[in-house]
Amino acid sequence: MDHAVPQGATNGHQAASGPPEKLYAFTTRSRLKGPWYFPHMLYATLRVRRQLKGTGDVVRWASIIAGPSEFWTISIWKSRHDMQEFMRSGAHDDIMWYFSKWLRSFWLMRWRPGPEEMGDWKGLTMARPEPAYHVVEGTKPEALEKALEHLPKLRSAMSVDGAVTYDTTQYARRRRAEVRGAGGGVMHIKTSPRRTVEAYLALRALEREARGDPDYLKGVVGISRPGQLYLLTVWRDCAGTRRMLRSPQVRKLTERFPGAWANEWLPENEFGHWDGLRLRRTRARYAIQMPKAAMDLDRGAAVDEPQGSTMEPSQG
Repeated sequence: MDHAVPQGATNGHQAASGPPEKLYAFTTRSRLKGPWYFPHMLYATLRVRRQLKGTGDVVRWASIIAGPSEFWTISIWKSRHDMQEFMRSGAHDDIMWYFSKWLRSFWLMRWRPGPEEMGDWKGLTMARPEPAYHVVEGTKPEALEKALEHLPKLRSAMSVDGAVTYDTTQYARRRRAEVRGAGGGVMHIKTSPRRTVEAYLALRALEREARGDPDYLKGVVGISRPGQLYLLTVWRDCAGTRRMLRSPQVRKLTERFPGAWANEWLPENEFGHWDGLRLRRTRARYAIQMPKAAMDLDRGAAVDEPQGSTMEPSQG
């Protein structure tokens, strides 16, 4: 079930203006050892939904069933800390102890919303520009610049405004370097319950079209409740995500289902695997010299869109 948390807002416009400049997106994917664990996982999912409804720290969220043995969650948070506190408390903390018994595989990805977006998710626009993590010469006062010459580790952990946060540490930069350049795409259709099957088949058709793209890795369609459907795709290169979002197929879907929302997500950190897929391994060329990657790969090099896509280019 998907929800908006308006944080005191009374309409969509207020909700859209409320969230902070930086948002943290998370996806979790759970594959059960067999469908006989479905009742257990469904009960656990309902408990987590109640916990999510009661927290004011989550901005948007949806729990999704993609099959008798496949469950997903998608959530947007104000901060990484808020999400971690949620995981360590309440029903979520209790259920995690059963995962080793129930699950064949588990995959968690932390993302940040990228600049490519179509529509909004219940009044909230997710698109955000690429953050600047690295230090730029000459941006600090002269005394501080001179002092930092003797503290290279501190300098490497500073953001452009001089702050030291988790996102600017060498550890976080290494995790980003492992998956940098890859991409994810989320599309949401909200329609009447009677059109659920129609919307499901339309998203499945879009996912099948995407499989012909050389950068396509994985995709899944799921339902949170009647009339609420999601497509998640993962790409070897973020250019593939953008090709899909700009394609005539997506444009036709938005005309067919007004109010549809789609957003590009850029990977930050990965845990576990999606039926053997580890995104960090597909990006091995970024992890060859990890210490250097951790320092240099946040400088925002442009990604060239590879040729050969089977998704038709948008004509305007």
